[in-house]
Amino acid sequence: MGGWRWYRTRRRLRTHRVWKLPVVLLLVGLFLSWLLPAADREFTHLQRDVGEQFFPHLDSGSMSTLLGAVAGGMITLTGLVFTALTLAMQFGAAQLSVRVVPILQQEPVMRWAMGTFMATFVYTLMVSVRLAVREEDYRPVLSMLFAIGLSVVCAVLFFALVARVSGVLNSGVLLRTLAAEGRRAVFRTHPSGRPATGGPLPEDGAPADGEPEVVRLGTPPRSGQVLLAFDARRLERLARRWGVRVELVPVVGDFVALEAPLFAVYGPGGRTRRRALLRCLLFGETQSVSGDPAGALRALVDIALKALSPAVNDPGRAVQVLDHIEDLLVLLAPRTAPEPAAGTAAFTHRTRSWADYVCIGTDEIRHFGAASVQVQRRLRALYATVVPLCGPERAGPVDARLATMDAEALRQWPQELDRHLAGRPDPQGLGTESGSEPLAP
Repeated sequence: MGGWRWYRTRRRLRTHRVWKLPVVLLLVGLFLSWLLPAADREFTHLQRDVGEQFFPHLDSGSMSTLLGAVAGGMITLTGLVFTALTLAMQFGAAQLSVRVVPILQQEPVMRWAMGTFMATFVYTLMVSVRLAVREEDYRPVLSMLFAIGLSVVCAVLFFALVARVSGVLNSGVLLRTLAAEGRRAVFRTHPSGRPATGGPLPEDGAPADGEPEVVRLGTPPRSGQVLLAFDARRLERLARRWGVRVELVPVVGDFVALEAPLFAVYGPGGRTRRRALLRCLLFGETQSVSGDPAGALRALVDIALKALSPAVNDPGRAVQVLDHIEDLLVLLAPRTAPEPAAGTAAFTHRTRSWADYVCIGTDEIRHFGAASVQVQRRLRALYATVVPLCGPERAGPVDARLATMDAEALRQWPQELDRHLAGRPDPQGLGTESGSEPLAP
């Protein structure tokens, strides 16, 4: 990817610190608690100069009381919102997936709401303290009007925060959001079929064989140790400039342990620059949903496994997850290679094959949902949909899983009717007794 695309990728995938924006807004509130009283003082002098008093019905004592009431209301609202968010994260992690917690933490509306609530509290508190501890010769008209405006903004942010948290905790909305991120990742990482592997090395380039120079992870990155993305175009330029072949060892989504190999460099030694290679990698705390399709599939599967756990026991939600997994696999089927691409370019890296995506998206659900007729029927419908799209050369992984499901049905369902119900593809899971076959494309 180019420099601009790499910059946008880093901004999209990096983890935002929850406290940074609220602290900035808090400092802004402190500054305004000094600026607006100064503006009120100048406004009072202007009224004396023109000999006319604006807002004559506003009393200084009443305005001070109103400011104190706003300060008290804001700290109460902030405590209520903090408690509600904590309970929402606990509920989401217990009922949906642990991935709900970082999703809520990274929501911009949450950071803006918490920061605005606390900034409003600090602003009104400091203005009220200024009016209470010293005798002022002005009326806090502008300060009070600004506090009223902030209260309105806080009310709007409160509604937006409630709506967003409710959406994240709504399984249908959450699944649709994850699937949308996954589709964007598919279009970005697999734009038109098999990914390019680059051109061959120059004649004086390094051969692919021989003992490579291994670049290992030393000090762990501050942002985390999960590989989120890499700048392939820059890594290839560096490899060609140094006359070597660079191979990225981990795949996107891998946790890179300390002293684990990051790069294998084939060619003359002493040409590579470790820091230049590391600047081409982006690390994070967890695998990103929008980083690559495997991250989105992994998040969807986590929700399905939580739904199929004995504590939740909600196969209907697992069927909803399979709807969106089918959507992503339909996009991936014609765009991925049957096997991971190797290539002989100046820079190479491991890629996920069609079999890898089928494994990530369906195998665990197939195992944990073996006792659910609803899940088995929906999973068979998923396989029946993607088989015509992936082509004969990529149908092997799907055929193998269908054969395994047939063998498992003989053991799991001793009754003939149950075997019939579990063995019929049905996009709704339990739509009809006979199931429904997908139309041929």
